Order: sequence, then structure tokens, then C-alpha cells
Amino acid sequence: MSYKDALTIGWSSPLVILGSIPVVTLGASILALSEMWIEIISSESKGRPVSERERFETFVSEWRNNILAGLPYSVLLIVLVGGGYLYLVVGATSGNILALLWALLSLYLIVIALIWLFRAASIRMRSVPEDRSGFRYTMESAAYSLAEEPAFTVLYFVWGGFVISLSQIFPPAFVLLGPGILAVTETVAFEELFGDGAERIRFGYVRR
Repeated sequence: MSYKDALTIGWSSPLVILGSIPVVTLGASILALSEMWIEIISSESKGRPVSERERFETFVSEWRNNILAGLPYSVLLIVLVGGGYLYLVVGATSGNILALLWALLSLYLIVIALIWLFRAASIRMRSVPEDRSGFRYTMESAAYSLAEEPAFTVLYFVWGGFVISLSQIFPPAFVLLGPGILAVTETVAFEELFGDGAERIRFGYVRR
């Protein structure tokens, strides 16, 4: 990672937030961000870095191409965030301890879901466009890959929880850094753990 990559995190994170404003495009933003960082890291490892303009164009292009494919990702996050917010409102207004506990549980589920979705997005975007699997298959594959390295996965969830907590502790920091850091962490982690792991995950756990 270089200074240039840190700069990319700085502009790509707000771009993800902007691209997620319609809410139903949350998934498209995650898929586009994942593809952009996969291309960046892959190109740099081959000695041909991608320019900032090319990075931006990759994100915009993949965002447009994955609006429909990203809908299931969006729905999962909407349900979890919406449910957590509902429990929080009910608990805060009625003093219902059980509702507040469910709201707290929802926060943990949101962290798990985001990490899981970033791994699923990473697996999907590493496949050739003509042969990309659906949401269910990539989520299953993501679950297998996370379970394969349990010790690392626990640390990954802790780190992801810290990054996501910025949205509550200091929202501007999350807007500027959060999504980009999550995407970089996932891309680098996948390369470190699996190398050419897209093929390993894709064909090693075929459960269609």
C-alpha cells in the first residue's frame, strides 16, 4: 500500500456513501468497491499500477453493471439495520430491556453481515463476468472461506467492528475512511490467505 492508495481510500469511501444514498444500491457500491481494489492490488503486484482516473472509472462502471446483482446484498443490510433501529426505538421509548438487547444484538449482526458481504463480493468479483455466481452461492462460499481460518476471522470481525463503530463514534471518519478500509482489508486478507483462492473457493466448495 502506498500514499496513492491512501488517497484512493480517501475519495472512494465518500463515493461509496454517495452511491448508496438510494439505499437499494448499497450492494452495487460494495461490489464496485471490491472490484476496484481487486484490480488495484492485482495490477500493482504485476508492476503496472492503475491511475486514479482508471480507478474512478472502474468503480462507476462496476456500480452501474451490478445494480441488479447487488440488490440481495442491499436487502440483507436494509433488514438488519432497519430491524436494529426499530428495536432501539421501541426499547428507548418503552423502556423495554429485551428490545434494547435485541438492538445491541443487531449491531453485532450488522458487523458480521458486512464482513460476510465483503467476502462474498470479493469472491464474486474475482470470477470472470460471464461466469459470476449468484448471491446464495457466493454467500455460502464466503461462509466456508471465513470458517477455514477461524482465528484470523475472529480478528477480522474485531477489526471490522472497530471500523464500523466509527459511524457512531465519529461519523466523518467513517465517511472518509470506513468503506475503503473494509474493502482494502478484505482484498489483502483474501490474497494473503488464499493467493489464487478465488479458484480454490469457487471450485473447492461447489454447492449449487
